[in-house]
Amino acid sequence: MKNNSIYTIMLFLLLTTTLVQAISPDEAIALTTTQNNYILSGETASVAKELIQYKGTKYIVVAATKGNTVNCYIPINSSTKEIAKLDLEIRELIKTTIIYTKMNELNQNIPSANWPFSHSTKNMFNYLSKEFNTTKSKVLTVKTELEKVNANSQVITKTNNLESKINEMIRKSDELFNKIEQGRKYEQDFFNSPDSNKILTYEDYYKKYFSSITEYKNAYNEFETNLNELKQLIATLENEELTIDYKRGLQSLLVIPTSAGGLPSFFVTTDELRTTIESVFNSSKNSENYATTLKSREVRNTAWREMYGRNETLLKVDKSFETLEIAANAILSNENINQWSNDNAVDALTANWNSAKSRFNNAEYEKAKDYAIKAQKNVEQIIIDGIKVNEDKTNEYIMIIIGLLVVALIGVFAYENIYLKKKKKKEDYNEPIY
Repeated sequence: MKNNSIYTIMLFLLLTTTLVQAISPDEAIALTTTQNNYILSGETASVAKELIQYKGTKYIVVAATKGNTVNCYIPINSSTKEIAKLDLEIRELIKTTIIYTKMNELNQNIPSANWPFSHSTKNMFNYLSKEFNTTKSKVLTVKTELEKVNANSQVITKTNNLESKINEMIRKSDELFNKIEQGRKYEQDFFNSPDSNKILTYEDYYKKYFSSITEYKNAYNEFETNLNELKQLIATLENEELTIDYKRGLQSLLVIPTSAGGLPSFFVTTDELRTTIESVFNSSKNSENYATTLKSREVRNTAWREMYGRNETLLKVDKSFETLEIAANAILSNENINQWSNDNAVDALTANWNSAKSRFNNAEYEKAKDYAIKAQKNVEQIIIDGIKVNEDKTNEYIMIIIGLLVVALIGVFAYENIYLKKKKKKEDYNEPIY
């Protein structure tokens, strides 16, 4: 019992520690916008609803969006809070994020009656299977009646063909019912826990679904053709036992199932969805370009951190120097620029800081970083060497001291020449006479 309690406590601590360590959406956005500079001017940062998993590790993915276009994806390890570094890792995470976000958005915006992997679509094929079974019974009734009156072999063959096609429709309806349910469960699992390891299977579910719908559409068209041809053959049969009313009675049994009435519009919608969904999976293959964009922004961000990011080294030099920009602006301001004792370092800082800004604005980030590093060294040297001694003030202090010394000397002289002389005269006056 005691061991169970210890185990429960340890498990609780482990879970709570994990929860504390996991990065939040706000932290992820701050990491890419304020602590770093991955988001460009005019872009907004947002995160995927769920964490994206790659080889057992979960990532929160920040999207840099301008208008309706995503310009960059930044995957961040949810535990270490570090941006993904490995090329394959980045590509797979971006690919998974694209599929997850776009498919989830489509799923939310498209009515469930039209969505491939939904209860509505699944149930539609269940109804179709049942109604085609009813149609099959009616066709068998027609076949029996035709055989009774010794109808010609052509009409019997056509009836057999129709029966065979109906059996195919029943089988395909049942297959689609099962495939849709499997796809629905897999899709829901993917939406709840997107994983790069799932995307190939997820895409395969859709490929098989659309292929099955195409086959179903072709089979349905053949069924409809056979049905109409059989009705026409019955109308043209010449048999004394088959009156016009009797023929019409047989034809009335040969009807399309009620649920099948919506199939033509369903096929059109499915073709449109196929184009849309295939474009999602194809666009995810553009992850290579997104990975390249992220790499270029990392280079830019490295320079930005040197120039505008929090600088712990400079904070040790001066607590007000939170960034190199603040330090350079303070040292080179009109109020301060002339007070530093190391003129050479000040000139070097001016040149290096201006070059760093110019290179950064021209997207020459490696050079901007190099100049920023030099500028930081200039700042450190300037602060170490300190400010100039004010010569005018020094001369003024010397003159004051000399003046005080002169006054002191005059005082001493006056003391000796006046006070002491008076004392001597007094002593002479009081001296006794023998």
